[in-house]
Amino acid sequence: MCLHISFLGGFMEKVIVGKIVNTHGIRGELKVKSSTDFVEERFKKGTHLWIAFENQMIDMVVKKYRFHKGHILVTFEEHENINFVEKYKGCLLYADKNTDLLDEDEYYISDLIGCKVYQDDKVLGTVTEVQLYNHHDILVVDGDRKIMIPYVDAFVQDVDIDEKRIDVTLIEGF
Repeated sequence: MCLHISFLGGFMEKVIVGKIVNTHGIRGELKVKSSTDFVEERFKKGTHLWIAFENQMIDMVVKKYRFHKGHILVTFEEHENINFVEKYKGCLLYADKNTDLLDEDEYYISDLIGCKVYQDDKVLGTVTEVQLYNHHDILVVDGDRKIMIPYVDAFVQDVDIDEKRIDVTLIEGF
């Protein structure tokens, strides 16, 4: 199972694909810490990406990208100068949500938020948050009490996004 981050922005749902951590050189390249599993699709030439800047979503078109020391360096059309892009350091970078990129057992986090969590047909609560960690992610479920469930096959048995339902099997102590 794999999770991908998304949110609703404007008319189309967006997903976070990275964070701009710095500039690189003087020709407008931005150094991006990627948070997408789909780098080639998200950063290919001509793709629209959005920069969250000062409570706005700035629409940018990728001119080119390349890998450099564990980061992605991306240049946007009409922004090939450090003076045009320096202000975007620290901003998040978004793309349109595209479920065609996901495999069968992959979901966007926004799809899980609001799902009812069941154990043996008893409602435990509703997913209100997903905490992201290196080893596995955690579903935060609010019900009679707050439960934190590791998002791993041992606990999460079935996810039905259309029905907004997650079936789990928890061990004693949860």
